[in-house]
Amino acid sequence: MKSEVKTIVQRCSQLEGTQHDAQQRLQLLDTDISEAKLTIQQYEAKMKLNEESLHETEHKKRALEEEMDSLKEEAASLRTQAKMYVSQLDEHKEKSANLASATEMKDALQVEMQSHREAHQRQLAELRNEITEKQSRISGLTESTQKITLAHEKLQADYDKLKSEESEKAVRLAELSLAMDRREQAKQDLKGLEETVAKELQTLHNLRKLFVQDLQTKVKKSQNKTDDDEEETMSSHAQKQKISFLENNLDQLTKVHKQLVRDNADLRCELPKLEKRLRATMDRVKSLESALKEAKEGAMRDRKRYQHEVDRIKEAVRQKNLMRRGHSAQIAKPIRAGHAPVPSQPMGIRGGGGAAAQNGPVAVRGGSSGATTTA
Repeated sequence: MKSEVKTIVQRCSQLEGTQHDAQQRLQLLDTDISEAKLTIQQYEAKMKLNEESLHETEHKKRALEEEMDSLKEEAASLRTQAKMYVSQLDEHKEKSANLASATEMKDALQVEMQSHREAHQRQLAELRNEITEKQSRISGLTESTQKITLAHEKLQADYDKLKSEESEKAVRLAELSLAMDRREQAKQDLKGLEETVAKELQTLHNLRKLFVQDLQTKVKKSQNKTDDDEEETMSSHAQKQKISFLENNLDQLTKVHKQLVRDNADLRCELPKLEKRLRATMDRVKSLESALKEAKEGAMRDRKRYQHEVDRIKEAVRQKNLMRRGHSAQIAKPIRAGHAPVPSQPMGIRGGGGAAAQNGPVAVRGGSSGATTTA
């Protein structure tokens, strides 16, 4: 019985140690989950900022495109007015020749405007395709973020469930420890009772010996001493009462011993179940740790992929802006009388800054007088 109690105490100490380790692991898991929550919130904030910056970039791009279109139309109208003014001046000088040159000039301007419209439509189509591609990428990143959030919620639910199970195991272990303390106290009480019973039995044995000796001597002297017989009868009655009292105490001690043996057997039956539950809890903790590690690795991979996509989108937008700034429209020179139309040098148009002519003023020569007119 003593060896069984020692083994139970050792197992209880081992269970307390494993419970302490499990609590430490649960604390580590709690910190990891809080860090993962913070990381996911940071990713969501970054995604919102990137989406807002992307929308702002799209709005700016559309505004620049509209401004570029308006500037192109304004430049075309100014060129048309200038050329019409030049043609009107030429009309006063050369009536018939200038009429033909104005018609050719108008046709050339219409061809040039048509080419500008086609180029602008191509640019709009490319920009729409690029916007569609970026929106698809953003939807993919949003879907991956939602998957990470769902995985995190599942891990949180598993963690809460494991924490509740661990609290139940802790309560059960506390009850078992209390039962072990009671058992130890009962053991000590039983030890004291055993010592008392041994003393009482020894006293009873001695009293029996004395009683037998006294009985033998009193039987021999019974015929001669009636007074002594009465005293012996009284002493024998007292001894019988004492013997009955000791027997009652012995019965009570036997009942207590049997109850303690039954309690010990119950505890021995409960101990393997608790050990099995503790092992299952430890396995669950290990599986949750591995799942959390995989979730963190997946979050890091998604973060790298997301950062790469954002950098690539920013670089593409920057390249488009540079190409848009470097884009120049084709401007036709006025057509001289009697000559074929000559392609002009490109003119750069920047958003918000107006049109800047690169080829300087246009000279118009008269047909007969040889004078030069500068517009």
